[in-house]
Order: sequence, then structure tokens, then C-alpha cells
Amino acid sequence: MKKSNHQGKVLKDHKKVGKKFIPPLMQIDKMRETSFVNDRLPCLIWMSSLYLRLGDRNATKVIVDFIDTAYNCFEGEKIAPLQYMGSYTTLSDSKKNELYETLRTKPYFNDVLSNLEHQYHLLKSYPLAFLFSEHQYGVDREDAIEMLKEDVEALLDRLSSKATKVQVTAVYAEIISGRMKISAHIDLPDFNAIFKAPESDDAKRVASFARAHINGFAAASFLKEIGVPKNNWPETFWNEAFDLDGCDNGY
Repeated sequence: MKKSNHQGKVLKDHKKVGKKFIPPLMQIDKMRETSFVNDRLPCLIWMSSLYLRLGDRNATKVIVDFIDTAYNCFEGEKIAPLQYMGSYTTLSDSKKNELYETLRTKPYFNDVLSNLEHQYHLLKSYPLAFLFSEHQYGVDREDAIEMLKEDVEALLDRLSSKATKVQVTAVYAEIISGRMKISAHIDLPDFNAIFKAPESDDAKRVASFARAHINGFAAASFLKEIGVPKNNWPETFWNEAFDLDGCDNGY
């Protein structure tokens, strides 16, 4: 029997560099490997906190409307994807104030503040600090640290149920807002499958689609090409987190 050349077919389009095989996507100019934990996790902890404390249904509604509202405030302008918390560091003070005045009229605004105040309390460079200009927080520091640990731990395994819901919601919000254009020939599965049937093939397809899309936004070169500045929040977050008392052994 002729020996199968399965590996040869799989690696046909890969480029060999030394002992490594580089997949076709990573051969594209300006593409680079990224770390979800290092680059994306710090920008999604606001969502993980809401999912942990508001429940799936309410968290999804709040997050989607929050992001859609933010995009509507800056319609027609070139801005970084607003599902990622670090993007808010690139907004001018006037834009932040405009968004604040709009969001404060939302019925969920106080819920957002009460479930993010521990992050604001601990992180000196918190990108959403402008939302707390009139908020009096009362969270204990040690309690806040434990809550922040929970926010991070929920995302450390990006394949986990909670992390998957966060990533899918981030992408879904971008689609709903009209910032992501989907070609008519692309057959997207039902995003609700993540919540209704998390073990189904549709849920797996949605999760895979979301992870691939989020990876694509990690490259600084991509943001430069669409005309928005790079933010340093991911690096800042990890530096501040490691300096927190009680956190240095927890992450």
C-alpha cells in the first residue's frame, strides 16, 4: 500500500524557515503572531466583569448597546474598535465627555459603574475613568483586588465558556453597529447558539469566527493603516496589575 502523504498536503502552502513551518496567513506582509492574554485580555476585562456579575442575558444587552451608543457618538470618524477598552485611551477629552453625557442617560449606566468601580479604583490609567467623574465608589481595596482577579481569570483560557461569550459578544457588537461589513455570500451561523446550544456545531463555528476576527485587530500595523493611533493599555495594565498588593502571585 502506498504511504499516505497527509502531512505534505497539509503543509503544502506553508513556508519552511529553519525547522518551523509558517502558515499562509502569517506570510502576509505586516501580519504578526499575537498573544491573547498579553494583548487582548486587558481590553476585554470590562466585559468579563459584567458577564460575571450581571448574568449572560443582561450583560450581552448592556455591552452591545454600550458599544453601539459609543459608535453612534462618533459616526463617520476613524476610531479604534470600541469593544476593546484600550481604544478609549485614544479618544479626546471632548469625545469622552460627549460619550459620557449620552451614556449617563441609559437605564443600565449605574449598573455598569457599580460593576466596574473595582477596576477604576485599582487601575491608575483606567481607560473608562471618564465614566466615573461623578461617581462615589465604596469598594474595599482587598475586595476590589479579588474581583479584578476574577475578571482576569475568566479570560485566561480563551476557549472557556465565559471567555468565548465575551469574545463573541465583542464581535457581535461590532456587526450590530455596522462597523464590520459582512459579505452577502458569507453564511454566518446563529450567534445565539453560544448561549442556547454551546456544544453545537454552530456554536463552535461562531466561537472560531470570533477568535479569528479578534486576532486580526491585534496588530498595531492594522490600526495604523485605518488611521487610528495605537494604545498602550495592554502593557500598562499588566504593569499596574503586577504592582498591586496581593496580585503579584495571583496572575
